[in-house]
Amino acid sequence: MELLEIDGSYGEGGGQILRTAIALSIILGRPVRVIKVRAGRNNPGLRPQHASVLKILREVCGGRLEGGEVGSTAITFYPGVVEASSMKVDMGTAASITLVLQAVVPAASLSGSSLDLELLGGTDVPWSPTFDYFANVVLPALKLIGVRCRAEASKRGYYPNGGGAVKASVEPCEEVAPLRLAERGSNPTASVVVVSRCGRLPAQVAERQSHAAKSYLRGQGIDVESATASQVLSDSPGSSVLISTTRADCLLGSDSIGALGKSAESVGREAAKEFAAAYQSGACVDVHLSDTIAPFLSLAATDSMILLPHVSEHLKTSLHVASLFTGCSYDFASQGKAWAASIRPAKHKL
Repeated sequence: MELLEIDGSYGEGGGQILRTAIALSIILGRPVRVIKVRAGRNNPGLRPQHASVLKILREVCGGRLEGGEVGSTAITFYPGVVEASSMKVDMGTAASITLVLQAVVPAASLSGSSLDLELLGGTDVPWSPTFDYFANVVLPALKLIGVRCRAEASKRGYYPNGGGAVKASVEPCEEVAPLRLAERGSNPTASVVVVSRCGRLPAQVAERQSHAAKSYLRGQGIDVESATASQVLSDSPGSSVLISTTRADCLLGSDSIGALGKSAESVGREAAKEFAAAYQSGACVDVHLSDTIAPFLSLAATDSMILLPHVSEHLKTSLHVASLFTGCSYDFASQGKAWAASIRPAKHKL
């Protein structure tokens, strides 16, 4: 099959292009070359995080990768065939486990294969989703389009030491289901949940995060159905909070992580403020979730529509990459305080 070349500096020009391109390359069996990798960033080229993701994706499908070393500004990927397998990968330090899973889970499942994966690294680290967001928001959304995965974290990995441990079990998917999340049902205030955690810190840190999040949400007129605060096993001190609602008609989540010099109250309010803004816009899918699922909706048999708080550059970039692979078309339309993203697949089947 002809090699597809993609400009890695397009749009937001970050790692999202790489993850989306390689996942679709594996699913569709089409080789891809990405040039100008992160060209507009202060430290262009592959960073250790990106190199780890590419290595794992290559191993999953038995493919061939050229230019996968740290600092490389161009990579070429020739996908192999994903077969039922089991893998254990130590990503080192606090490299993000969730960013790997966001690419690997759909790639394996939509290739019609099962995969048991154990990853060691960072579960709740900067510039990536927390594990709770992945497990409680991303996985339910992927299930709606036919991608099924079970994932558990036996240990949390915070910056800088990482050391988190996650096991994921991916099931094969034969066909992508379209997704229409463009209108909330009759009970829009139900099922808002707060999950607060901390590791190697006093239990009150998680409790203060949870209390701050609940207080902010209630001040915005948003009821909280349940809230939990717990201590978890970890090598480095750290904390996180997730606020979510995952119903058949609404999949919204917002998370935040602790940092040195950042109060527990700030962590809780930060997540709550983002969640409240998305919730009050009337959206049915949060901005970060749309980045993850939208490219794979280009593989469905019929059109999809998702209602978002706003349209991010990440989403535009992801759909641009998907259009190069599949020929799909897409557009965005204002709908009250939110935006509707429509994805129209070409006549294309897995």
